Amino acid sequence: MIGIVIALNSEAESLLKQVDNLESIQLADKTAYSCSVSGIKAIIIISGIGKVNAALATQMLIDKFSPDFILNFGTCGGMNNSVEILKYYAVEKCCQFDFDLRELDGVPLGYIQDYDSVFFPTNTQNLDFLEKSVLASADRFTNDINDINAINEIGCSLRDMEGGAIAQVCLSNNMPLVMIKGITDVYGSRTAQEQFYENLKKVSEGFPAVIIKAIENVCKVKNV
Repeated sequence: MIGIVIALNSEAESLLKQVDNLESIQLADKTAYSCSVSGIKAIIIISGIGKVNAALATQMLIDKFSPDFILNFGTCGGMNNSVEILKYYAVEKCCQFDFDLRELDGVPLGYIQDYDSVFFPTNTQNLDFLEKSVLASADRFTNDINDINAINEIGCSLRDMEGGAIAQVCLSNNMPLVMIKGITDVYGSRTAQEQFYENLKKVSEGFPAVIIKAIENVCKVKNV
């Protein structure tokens, strides 16, 4: 069984149209769905935007359903010209760049002492049909140049508002995590807001083919 975490209804709609045995369920204050994807049972939860929402939704899935793995997918921004608008990437690791104890402890940006690391791991096994990239998360949507520079300096090419928190929860629960992001905007090409609203629908409509293939490939490896 798969636990799927998606931030926005608009990101989930296209996939929900292609699943079987769809049934709406309620998890606390979150909208969720029981369904089958390519014959594999899944629970999809719409977390809402931001790291706390994403962490809460992920922990609820783990506690209530004990999935074989968590899959997170959604839109994100590109931070440099190594990534492309309307393209999908498998995230190979991610961090929370708004977690900043540099002045207090002299540690790197994003470093979390409890984990002795900046980055949290994800699983990209059998996702060779996707290019890999590195994600930075924060509870803000901004084109502030200081954020852009910080994200690039720590080696990230993607940015969202949920992935780093989901990865932290999964690591704490020893839960495998697969993460796939589709790019709506790239820094330096008009404003992020303009690009996001222009491309959100296009990227969301392209997710089902990518996500279904990823689920089939990962489940073959895991024999789920």
